[in-house]
Amino acid sequence: MKGGGANVEDELKRLRASRFGKTIQARLKDIEESIQKSEMEAFEKHFERSGYHDKLVDICNSAFGPESKCYTELAYAFVSSEPLIELGVKNFDVLIYNEKIKRAIFVECKTSTSGRGKYISGAYEAKREVIENQTYLENKLGDEIRTMEFVLCIPSENVERIVQELERRECKGEIDVASDDLLLIWQVNMFFIEQTLQLFTRINSRDKTYESQHKDNKLTKMLGSGYNVKSEVLVKFYPSSHPLAIGSKIVVEIVRNNMRADASLKEFSINSVEQFCKSPTNLAHYACETIGKEISDHFIGEGKALGLIESIEGREGWFRLKLEGKRLNTILNNYTEGYKKHFVTRKTKEKAAKQVIEEHLKEYPDLSTYGEKGN
Repeated sequence: MKGGGANVEDELKRLRASRFGKTIQARLKDIEESIQKSEMEAFEKHFERSGYHDKLVDICNSAFGPESKCYTELAYAFVSSEPLIELGVKNFDVLIYNEKIKRAIFVECKTSTSGRGKYISGAYEAKREVIENQTYLENKLGDEIRTMEFVLCIPSENVERIVQELERRECKGEIDVASDDLLLIWQVNMFFIEQTLQLFTRINSRDKTYESQHKDNKLTKMLGSGYNVKSEVLVKFYPSSHPLAIGSKIVVEIVRNNMRADASLKEFSINSVEQFCKSPTNLAHYACETIGKEISDHFIGEGKALGLIESIEGREGWFRLKLEGKRLNTILNNYTEGYKKHFVTRKTKEKAAKQVIEEHLKEYPDLSTYGEKGN
């Protein structure tokens, strides 16, 4: 890597053209074969975890939806997912707002306990960003925020371990327990047919029970005994949903629209995808126009990079799905499998290239001569 500035692709090209070319190519193949399976497993695990996270956000969305008791009786409404994500700062997953009393509740959803320390630190970092950007959020809401509350929403099976970490930090003074807006805890009980959202108040590091409750006694009472959540989710995806999950929804929309119009099943315009992604009924965010455009651009750009989408020659702004099949389920399955295969292959090649370059550099540390012909 002369000068250390060359990127991996350029350096690999240099090595392949050098006297080490055959050795490099053979080593590349060995590494790719050895990590391909683990990379696919990692992809599938991340995809599954992302879907589970979206499910928690769905539950918060539904619990404060237009037909929920939290809204009809108490006036708390789901307003947006991932407030402040457009600023590129640490953010919560859900914004709930009560227009009558001007109260905002920010909720962070977490699905596992592996990074529970980071979860708590991250929530307090996101809290600081919210406070810093309160005026910005008020402008987006079109209303003032008089009081705020901050919540961690966790599957019930994970609550104990995360609460223990929260208690440890509060007891050690890492978190000021004298604050009047300590982190609250919601637990989600997921049953086969229904889900229950419940306020968790048994936090032993706090002297007073009210410190673990909502300021609104009525909301505390409603959530305290477990609130049965009826699904009202109408949105298709969230800003940080997995790209494959979002892409799958877009593919379904493309094919269904073409079926209704009796048009070519796999052809679509960039405008139609943008319109779908920008719709507030599909993307739950107050800045859906801006974020929807980014999602649309990513769907097409990534699809082309993975060989799943191609431009239609002579028709500017029109594209075609490069997928086999004449039925929706077949096309969707081919998109899903094709995305996974090509994404993981790309990731595998990137990691293998980096590893083979590092190995070669370690064996031939003289940066001024290694890899050159004749050396």
